[in-house]
Amino acid sequence: MVPKLQTFSRKIVRLLTVVLLASVSWNAQAQGAQPGQLTETQAQALLKKLSTAPATTRPLTAAEIKGLLQYVSDQAKQQAAADQAAAAASAKPKKIRLGIVMPKADLGPGFSGDAVAEPLRGLISHYLTGPTIEMVALDALVTSQIDAEAQAKQCDFILYTSASQAKKGGNGMSLFKGASTMANMMPMVAAAKVTGGMMSAAGSAANAATAAQEAASLSKGIKAKSEVSLEYRLQAPGSANPVSHDVFSQKANTDGDDVLTPLVGKLAEAVAAQVTK
Repeated sequence: MVPKLQTFSRKIVRLLTVVLLASVSWNAQAQGAQPGQLTETQAQALLKKLSTAPATTRPLTAAEIKGLLQYVSDQAKQQAAADQAAAAASAKPKKIRLGIVMPKADLGPGFSGDAVAEPLRGLISHYLTGPTIEMVALDALVTSQIDAEAQAKQCDFILYTSASQAKKGGNGMSLFKGASTMANMMPMVAAAKVTGGMMSAAGSAANAATAAQEAASLSKGIKAKSEVSLEYRLQAPGSANPVSHDVFSQKANTDGDDVLTPLVGKLAEAVAAQVTK
């Protein structure tokens, strides 16, 4: 018999020995045997003992075989669970990263600049943050730097916003009116007080109470019978062409009327529909 055939025959005999021991000796000799769970070292030692023993011998006891089979079964279950978890993680949808520039805002005397822009950005971020969208604050003010920051923070889109208040029959300011390039849309506000990472975390952790406070602070300058407009422009980093652009308006019935919250809600619905297409 050639050496290769002899080796193959020995493997077959050893396999049959294991099967016979597992089926016969398991019941006949180890009815009461309850071996503890093997460690990896113990399992490897038994496997080595099995592979080096002569083919005609019975190197393992019934208890050892039972323990080894249990070890192999446990390992297979653990591997299957790990594979399932990895598959579930890979199937989890990727969040859209939406960079939001400091808004341009003027809601009346004493209600412009950071005093309005920062709460407005927080309120918009609160509405848009969710399972499929992650909000990221962009602190740059120069167009080219906004693009660079958005790309560095791996943003899929950039959101520009503008809020204004006008007397009845008047015209509110528009951030994008007549603009054809990003240079015409640079926000004229001071640098943000909250960093991008902090803003992203704040947006994720924002709750209804925070949103209510932001809305209240934004409404203090609203006058009765005035028209409040909220405008947005959505575009991809590096592109001058908008993906979406719209203006939402609502009249205030009384002084301090919170008309911005419903406007932000409309803006959020429009933007979310665009970025999640």
